[in-house]
Amino acid sequence: MKKLFLLTALAFVAIFAYAQEQNKPTVKLYGFIRNYMDFDSRENLSSNSDQFNMIPKDQNMSDGDDLNDKADIHLLSITTRLGLNITGPQFFGAKTSAKIEADFAGFGTSNTVLRIRQAYAKMDWEKHSVLVGQAWHPMMGDMMPDVFSLATGAPFTPFSRTPQIRYNYIANKVTLTATAMYQLQYLSYGPKSNDLYNSETSFDYARKALIPELYFQAMYKNNGFMAGVGVDILTLKPRSEYTNAAGYKKLSNELITSLTPTLFASYKNGNWGVKGRVTYAQNASHLNMLSGYGVTKLKDNGDVEYGALRSITTWIDATYKQQLEKGTLTYCLFVGYGKNLGCSDEYVDPDMMYVRGYKNIDNFWRVSPSILYTQNAMQFGIEYEPTMVGYGNMKADGSVDKQRTKANHRICAMMKYNF
Repeated sequence: MKKLFLLTALAFVAIFAYAQEQNKPTVKLYGFIRNYMDFDSRENLSSNSDQFNMIPKDQNMSDGDDLNDKADIHLLSITTRLGLNITGPQFFGAKTSAKIEADFAGFGTSNTVLRIRQAYAKMDWEKHSVLVGQAWHPMMGDMMPDVFSLATGAPFTPFSRTPQIRYNYIANKVTLTATAMYQLQYLSYGPKSNDLYNSETSFDYARKALIPELYFQAMYKNNGFMAGVGVDILTLKPRSEYTNAAGYKKLSNELITSLTPTLFASYKNGNWGVKGRVTYAQNASHLNMLSGYGVTKLKDNGDVEYGALRSITTWIDATYKQQLEKGTLTYCLFVGYGKNLGCSDEYVDPDMMYVRGYKNIDNFWRVSPSILYTQNAMQFGIEYEPTMVGYGNMKADGSVDKQRTKANHRICAMMKYNF
């Protein structure tokens, strides 16, 4: 009897230990060491120590010299990345997973500060999924350009990661997405300290509006084909208070709501693929697009009304992968174009506009070929990225009378070790 009791107890311990092991999350480390060497023929609007390249700056004339017409070169590894993919036990019938990802491109005196990129938990049922945490903005997460430059096609395409609650419903080949977001790293512009004549970036404009940024999308996938349509709805509260005509401080109820719809599609067949996107942007500076808004009416009592600056951007890229005896070569050609469409109303004053980029941009375009060699964990690539911007004189509605074109010729070389 004692032996039977002992064997039964041992069996229960083994079963309990097995159950505990089954419920234990599994963690997989991933990442890469990445070095970029960039040459620019001109001063640029950029971030991350100039690695996140946007557009060339307009002329800055002094005694016949354009002070922005100067080249530079640098080599940095701050976009080296570390991440953990985590899978765990079920939760109310859902498969659970999580991700945490960081790089060294945060802001600091040495520009090598650990920065959170993604950190979320996810639950997957058969036809439903819920994601909570910081992840890629759903407007771009399903399809990005294949360029290897850090900007990943911005400002021709949305670029953002943000805290969010995302719900997906999957029915056959269609996925419906609804997402609520608030800003953290990629921010909107607005009046600085409620001063209409000065601007800055801040997440306060979105948070004090109380209404989250909303994104709705429908996407169809079938074999190598994908197509989708989505719309981003952003509400901002540019000022929390203002001074009325009698000189008293008043709480502000002013809001601006803007819509940014997008269409995208891709097709892949064997070693080649093509993808593209069209975005009609209104006040989309938080998406790293050349956009914003401004004051269109200044009332006698101190209230104001705002109007969104509109633009349309489009891009397409094509890739071909060639298998070699050792490794592969991937060829990519990216083409992007953007046009400033102005505002439906006239702005009161150019100084009362809150815009990412410059207020006197008419259009911008880029043609960027690249080649990437991959063998096992190692990758080497080179990319030529010429970007042209048409600058001129801004009209009252925010559109621009083009006067001149400024160009930057960027050559980017990359070495990357994946693990």
